[in-house]
Amino acid sequence: MFVADLHNDLVQRVIEGEDVTKLTLHGHTDIPRLLKSEIDLEILIIWVSSNSKEPNFFKRADKMYDEIERISSHEEIVIPKKLSDINKAINNNKLMLPISMEGGEGLENDINNLYHFIERGLFYFGPTWNHSLDWVSSNYDETYNSSKLKSHGLNDFGKEVISICQDNNVLVDVSHIGEKSFWDIASISTKPFIASHSSVYNLCPHYRNLKDDQIEAIKKVKGLIGLNPYPFFIDKSFKEREAKERKKYLDELNSIERKYSNKTSQWIAKQHFLQKKLANICPSIEVFVDHIEYVINKIGIDYVGVGSDYDGLDCLPNKWNDCLNHMIIQDSLEKRGYKNTEIEKIMGKNILRVLEEIDN
Repeated sequence: MFVADLHNDLVQRVIEGEDVTKLTLHGHTDIPRLLKSEIDLEILIIWVSSNSKEPNFFKRADKMYDEIERISSHEEIVIPKKLSDINKAINNNKLMLPISMEGGEGLENDINNLYHFIERGLFYFGPTWNHSLDWVSSNYDETYNSSKLKSHGLNDFGKEVISICQDNNVLVDVSHIGEKSFWDIASISTKPFIASHSSVYNLCPHYRNLKDDQIEAIKKVKGLIGLNPYPFFIDKSFKEREAKERKKYLDELNSIERKYSNKTSQWIAKQHFLQKKLANICPSIEVFVDHIEYVINKIGIDYVGVGSDYDGLDCLPNKWNDCLNHMIIQDSLEKRGYKNTEIEKIMGKNILRVLEEIDN
């Protein structure tokens, strides 16, 4: 079975100095665990926060690209840049680590920087993380900071970015963008776009999740939704349980903040600490698969995938500890009566279909 995971933030740990080419005892992934897992294609993410003290966003994003290439220098690993690379790697039983970008800070409002990353082999491009940019608004800011937006939706530069990505067979990822930005992208798209790591708003009304009309729009363009297992995104009762549990560890969390001056280092250390502490209050895998099944029932099985958000979140559904447990999804689908051919689509084949669509 070909298995693809559409979103992984491992490179943040690398940038903070961790050696993930060796087996680690925390987080969700490292190179040894990915090689041991049943995942064939794991999309690694370049992410640069606009709140960073490092002013040169392009330089930082480019360095992250370099780091992914460095940790991927293994005879069993390839970084595919196009569909033919993926097909070759499948035939040669290689682990694939495509490189994608979450948030357009690295462009620094210069279209030439976009071309630079495209030439380096950009797999998909998500215009925003939680922070809006001059040319596109995020779902977080459209929800909480709409009066402060520089651009509500896409401006002309934003439309140019989307067009250039699609003209160069780079998938556009809509997981973190606002509704206005979403519909602006939908109105100008000439090729499929994806939501790499989002879940269903109707089941869990979180600003990061997709509403029914957005789900249907992704089908209309023959795209794909990678369902995200983060308990906050799949279980509307989790927030209250998590807040109560977190209070038990305030001293430890405050100690972590004092230990690390860098906010990214704080975030990663807290994530690793909470990963085990929150496990017992997390929803079951069945709650996550309810989101998968909702999208299947709404638009069909050809438009569903998995975007784990490994190493970008502090907890996963109960008994799902890291990438070595990834096939817990398959087990749940089997129990619900899905056929092997259907499970194969969900677990990975659907992203190959989308790549064939944009390659035409």
